[in-house]
Amino acid sequence: MNFLLQTIDKKIVHDFGFALTQSKDYINWASDYDTMTIKKHEGLDFSGIKNPDKYIPVGSVDFVSAYLNAFYPNAKKMLEPLNVPDVLFPFAGRDIMNIKTDEDLKQLYKFDEVFAKSMSVIKHPDNGWKHNPNNEMTKLLNLDNYDNCIGFQVSSYVEFLSEWRVFVFNGKILDCRNYLGDFFTYPNPNTIINMVREYKDAPVAYTLDVGVIHGGETVVIECHRFFSCGLYGFNDFYHYPYMLSQEWFEMKNYRE
Repeated sequence: MNFLLQTIDKKIVHDFGFALTQSKDYINWASDYDTMTIKKHEGLDFSGIKNPDKYIPVGSVDFVSAYLNAFYPNAKKMLEPLNVPDVLFPFAGRDIMNIKTDEDLKQLYKFDEVFAKSMSVIKHPDNGWKHNPNNEMTKLLNLDNYDNCIGFQVSSYVEFLSEWRVFVFNGKILDCRNYLGDFFTYPNPNTIINMVREYKDAPVAYTLDVGVIHGGETVVIECHRFFSCGLYGFNDFYHYPYMLSQEWFEMKNYRE
């Protein structure tokens, strides 16, 4: 496995990049048949890469996106965020819907305030709170921060007591890490298992973010393909490079 690892000002700045260097040491020590190499790369210009199939890019969303767009433009759909997959809506614990048409937009009347995330761009500048102060339909459809909700997944507000990232590879849960809130407020493991079981068309490697809300219910927050993901202490140095490798293979070989 050959990785192309992003540096910024010649330094490895992301936790997932640092974890990759630790995985390299582990794999090269523990495995009798697999080896890892890491080539560091500064910036988003990949014109000097002569054999792009040789490498698995590891870095920021911008870094991986630039590499995919440069060499595998037919696979750019794989850069779209997963958000909450439709099949996991029953686990959301809140009203949630995808706004794809003007008719969908009209259904926003049932939300007092919404959290909106783009269904096409991971780092969309409009991701975040969009607030309807008085819930009047005519006002809602004229608000600047609502009339661009087409192409967004919106959900009603819930307060999370704790938030956790679940790491899944080939349908198997490898770890669960707290990243926000009270780490003694644990999610329900059976609920997480059921989420993973229901997400049958999931990527080969992904993260499932879940939260615990008032009343103790465990709900899905969102999912992410396994690239440019914060690890929050996940340190399975054996599986980690294979997760990156197999998810990259899945991404770059995607065709409409």
